[in-house]
Amino acid sequence: MGGIRDPGLELYERLGPVEGFSMEYVRGDIVLTAIPDTVHNRIVHLVRGCFPGERFAPWSTQAVAITAQTDRPDPDLTVTHADHGDDYFTALPSALVLFVLEVVSTTRPAIRRDYEDKPEIYAQGGIPVYLLVDPNDGTWRLHTDPEGTEYRTVHKGVFGEPVVVPAPVEVTVPTGRFRRYP
Repeated sequence: MGGIRDPGLELYERLGPVEGFSMEYVRGDIVLTAIPDTVHNRIVHLVRGCFPGERFAPWSTQAVAITAQTDRPDPDLTVTHADHGDDYFTALPSALVLFVLEVVSTTRPAIRRDYEDKPEIYAQGGIPVYLLVDPNDGTWRLHTDPEGTEYRTVHKGVFGEPVVVPAPVEVTVPTGRFRRYP
């Protein structure tokens, strides 16, 4: 049972929190991201409010352990069923995750990770819904129906158009109060 461990993942797991940063392990890199600004945080707050507590447990700054992978992304918002709210995990197993949200930052590496790496990572983890919100251009992308390394269905829209999230989540995310970066 003692196969070869990923040394980068081992270092990630040994590191403690870094004040003022979120940390994730993506595609063999430990990524530190500065704490987000108010535009970013407002979007996360508004989306979080769409998930009723009796049905869902929303998590922020919570790593996700992707099934059969070493990736440990830290989505801006992760949602599980409410009955997983009392479970203890250092990283939520992706098999428990119903929904992830990423709000795109302004740096090229962050944009690439959110648009290119993370859809593949989340699909590999079998996460049913990945919502990408981009305050750079005022758009959103809803990824559903994961299969292998991709999502079979991607719906696109602009701020002001609601995001209708299908089963197993079945919520509507209004985007009229989302703002673009200045």
